[in-house]
Amino acid sequence: MLLVCGAALLFLPARGQDPLRRYPQNYKLIFDNAQVAVIRVHYGPHETVGVHDHSNLPTLFVYLNTSGAVRFHIEDIPPSVFVRQATRLGSFRYSPGRRERHTVENLSDASSDFLRIELKQFPLQGGKTFRHDAPTSLAASGVTTEFSNGQLEVERVVCSAGATCTLAPAAEPSVLVALSSVTVNGSPEPAAEMRIGDVRWIPARDALSVVGSSTGPAHVLRIRVKAPRTAAPSS
Repeated sequence: MLLVCGAALLFLPARGQDPLRRYPQNYKLIFDNAQVAVIRVHYGPHETVGVHDHSNLPTLFVYLNTSGAVRFHIEDIPPSVFVRQATRLGSFRYSPGRRERHTVENLSDASSDFLRIELKQFPLQGGKTFRHDAPTSLAASGVTTEFSNGQLEVERVVCSAGATCTLAPAAEPSVLVALSSVTVNGSPEPAAEMRIGDVRWIPARDALSVVGSSTGPAHVLRIRVKAPRTAAPSS
């Protein structure tokens, strides 16, 4: 009995570990409102992060640098191992949400930096994971819708160096993620400089424009956050 109790006590601290409190050097909450929570994640070269939990909310991962493989040891029944392959700046992945309790091991000489954009209004509904790679060239300006479902829509915006590109007002609020150094002009917010990984909340129907630097194009993702559908009343 004592051995069983002792084992249980040893196991308990691994349960319910909030990564924001347990590993603040790796996980930082940079934006939070009723619709989304945005967490910036950093794994140093060959760094190991101990066991912790993540929310089971639908999540969009936006990758902020070119990095190598990262291994996740998932505590489940049975336990499993998942290796996330190398990423490039501007790639993203959508997960419909699942229970997450794992340890992390960065297998690369490079750090791994990305955002977790958690959709707080949506219950788990199943669905498929989707991954989209970053473009190999930013020579062509334009706005491209690269993913859309009932929860969000992801637009990639590229604007030539020194040019100003206006984004049409959206019916939904948005999270704007900078993938290069850009200047963002919006109303009523003043113009603001954004660097890679910075985010800005754009209310619905607000006008917006982005300007790249004199030496490089503006590159951002606009993530439109849709409203949950209400069930039709039964007759």
